[in-house]
Amino acid sequence: MSAITTLDKSAVLARAREAIDTRTRFVETLFDAATDAAAAHSAVADAREAAATADAAFEKAYRDTLAAGWTAAELKAAGLPTPAAPRRPGRRSNPRRSKATTPTVATPADTAPTDGAAVDEQATA
Repeated sequence: MSAITTLDKSAVLARAREAIDTRTRFVETLFDAATDAAAAHSAVADAREAAATADAAFEKAYRDTLAAGWTAAELKAAGLPTPAAPRRPGRRSNPRRSKATTPTVATPADTAPTDGAAVDEQATA
C-alpha cells in the first residue's frame, strides 16, 4: 500500500487552504497599508494645495491693506503677521554633496600578514 492512500484528502486540502489563507492575509494587510498610504499622500497634497491657496489670499489681503493706506509697521504693531517671503523653486536648503567615491574593499591577500612577526606585533599592541 502506498503512503498516499493512508492520507485523508480532506485533511490535506484543509491544511493547504489554511496555508493559502495565511499567505493571503499578508497580501490583504499589504493592500490595506498601500491604500492607507495613498490616502495619506492624497491628504497631504490636498493640504498643501489648501495652504498655498490660503497663503495667496493672505498675501493679497496684506497688499490690499497696504494699498488702503496702512503701513507695515502699523500692522506689525497691531500684532498682525506679515506674509512669508515666497520660496524660490529649485534652491535646496542643504547643498548637494559630491558623489562619494566607491569604497575599496580589501581582499584577503591585502589584509593577510606577510610574516608571523606582523601578527605578533598586532597582538601585543
